Amino acid sequence: MNLKSASMAPLYVQVRQLLKEDIMQGRYKPEEQLPTEAELCDMYQVSRITIRKAIADLVNDGTLTRKQGKGTFVTSKKIRNELLSISGFSEFSAELGKKPGSRIISSSIVEADEILAQALRGSIGDALLRLVRLLYVDERPLFLDIAHYPLARYPGLEQRIGEIQSTYNFLHEQYGIEIASNEKVIDVIFARKEEAQLLECEPGATLFKIEKIAYDVVDVPVHTSTLFCETNKVSLSVQRAYKH
Repeated sequence: MNLKSASMAPLYVQVRQLLKEDIMQGRYKPEEQLPTEAELCDMYQVSRITIRKAIADLVNDGTLTRKQGKGTFVTSKKIRNELLSISGFSEFSAELGKKPGSRIISSSIVEADEILAQALRGSIGDALLRLVRLLYVDERPLFLDIAHYPLARYPGLEQRIGEIQSTYNFLHEQYGIEIASNEKVIDVIFARKEEAQLLECEPGATLFKIEKIAYDVVDVPVHTSTLFCETNKVSLSVQRAYKH
């Protein structure tokens, strides 16, 4: 594939534009891996430095995503996440018409520190189930979730957590809990090595950090969650209700 030698645009800019056009025209589809740097060098008859600069620009603008140890991929279409929604992850995925999945990274009993005790309106030292899960949509990791549940309110939960498909459904059926509202605080952070490995992104990639407290119908905290997801995979939205 020949570039325009007479063009005023640098070679890496021309390569970047051609790659972007190929993606827009469907030659490379969302989640598809790009050819290797060596293959792209052959295709465009340019140096590896030129290819790297073009790809770096497309990674920076969100068109491409680097996956640690795997290569460079076309970024998937963003999933819209309604911030005020009270549905659980399984329900959220079903609403999108997508297949949910989860993998437990760790499950342990810990003592509540001052921050968790305050969030759950309990006492320092209360027994909590600390559950770390990777949440999937259509077999792709989307969220890393670190949740805490007060075991005084959910006795035996730590023994059953491995068999649960929908945590919210289980809390409702076994403990009579109905989620009525939640409170969320959102920050943007850079992925550390552990988070990047689990979410299959590059260390330093930008992540949404969503700290959530879910409440029942009488405004008692049900659990806390800290969710991490790549900013280029999720759009956070708020629906506004108008009074007539």
